Amino acid sequence: MTTSTVTVSCVQFTARDDDKDGTIKTCLALIDRAAAQGAQLVVLPEVWTGLGYSSDTLYKDIAEPVPGPTTALLSEKAREHGLHIIGSMYARTPQGRYQNLTPVIAPNGEILGSYVKTHLFDAPNRVDISGGIRESDKVEAGNDLPVFETALGPLGVTVCSDLRFPEVYRVLTLGGARIIVCASAFLSPRLDHWEFFIRARAAENQVFLVASGQVGSEPVSGIGFVGRSMIADPWGTVVATASDVEGVVTAQLDLTLIDTMRNRYPLLEQRRPDLYGRIVSGLSEADRNS
Repeated sequence: MTTSTVTVSCVQFTARDDDKDGTIKTCLALIDRAAAQGAQLVVLPEVWTGLGYSSDTLYKDIAEPVPGPTTALLSEKAREHGLHIIGSMYARTPQGRYQNLTPVIAPNGEILGSYVKTHLFDAPNRVDISGGIRESDKVEAGNDLPVFETALGPLGVTVCSDLRFPEVYRVLTLGGARIIVCASAFLSPRLDHWEFFIRARAAENQVFLVASGQVGSEPVSGIGFVGRSMIADPWGTVVATASDVEGVVTAQLDLTLIDTMRNRYPLLEQRRPDLYGRIVSGLSEADRNS
């Protein structure tokens, strides 16, 4: 650990499928606002340069190489304000594949590394979205859960539907993460799921969770988002929540609270991995007995 307090900001807005340049401009202005509030870490939403759900192929037009033009703009902002910036975007690999990728940008503008979303949002039977959604039709899933060493301490990175998989957050915690961020485009109307997942993931791992999301309705596709970007502490208490509009929510995290909570309630020490094999085996009890 290199610091005991960290000021974090969640930036939330609506990424428009019909105006990538305008969306990027909006985001950069909100990063400036977060910096003015003292942010050392700024978390952007998922696929913040464009949702890409208003057509089957638009995500390909939105996607960029990483590093590329948009990450260069983020690196410039990171250097200008001396802050870390994390948010997911459609990325095109040198092999011509596509990913939902989250670069981690340091205050010197360097990309420390990237996380590729591991749990893609496949919900083909959703009745509130015409045709449902299958993210795996667009992008390939990642296969790693890295923890990034930063000047703020070890950071874990997750994206949207990763929230529904507690194993992701436990692996990051066991890897040393003390702050875990979630870049999201969590769909409306599941505000109840959004809040209790954030609080549960923070409390069960005794970490800070900093979750930023898109807000409002994307005008081309009509898809709506929960918004309510949220910061939860190791006790599962929500310490800051954004309003239902475009904007920035900022909070100061006292990282000593992590050790205080773990000392009072040593949950990680009381784990029983010998009992948990079924979780990672992929086999049901019926499969085991067949």
